[in-house]
Amino acid sequence: MKKKVVFIILILAIATVILVIFRGNIFGYVPATTNSTLYEPKIPPSSSQPAESHSTIIFDFDRGIPTVLEGHSTPFSQTSGGVTSSFSSNADPSAFSIQSYKSTFYTLSQFSNRYLYDNKITRDFLYIAFSQPVTEINFTFATVEYEGPGHLETPSTIKLTAYLNSIHSTPISSGFANGNFSSSSFPQGTMSFDSGVKSFNIVKIELLYQINGGTDFLIDNIVVITA
Repeated sequence: MKKKVVFIILILAIATVILVIFRGNIFGYVPATTNSTLYEPKIPPSSSQPAESHSTIIFDFDRGIPTVLEGHSTPFSQTSGGVTSSFSSNADPSAFSIQSYKSTFYTLSQFSNRYLYDNKITRDFLYIAFSQPVTEINFTFATVEYEGPGHLETPSTIKLTAYLNSIHSTPISSGFANGNFSSSSFPQGTMSFDSGVKSFNIVKIELLYQINGGTDFLIDNIVVITA
């Protein structure tokens, strides 16, 4: 009887360790969803009235068409200024969703009203595909992590990778940015990426691993310049 109890306790302990590793282990690492190498974001069709070259287009989740309200989840598309952007993830459905202060109570001084919120604990990628090529992209971001003993001194790094037509092609280039801790709920920063003469129509956004760092990020105020 005693051996049976010990065996059951051992099995439960192993199961607990496996669950912790899956959910995000004691070192803070949570792997990206395993199907990320198979995923391919869909490029939205061109508008009947596409934006002119060198146009500044804003996607802030407050003005685009159609309207997206709190709780609306990826994948979805919005059109602004003649450009359609498609938001999706390798971890869809519902990897990211539209939220705001009234739904999360997060204070984010650099954000507007609505923003894109990472729903899942896994370290997932966000893909944005555009209906026409662009050469620049800027956006505000926040990383869900904390400052102080047992946490971080420097916020984790956001990485952006730009592609033309397919994420399985050679990347155009990459950009990196870190936020800053402040009185807001989470560290915030701005990603600014300029591909120069090379245009792109897909970007992958991810939060890089850091010990004690977060796995989730939020973004808002996306601005692109058409090629």
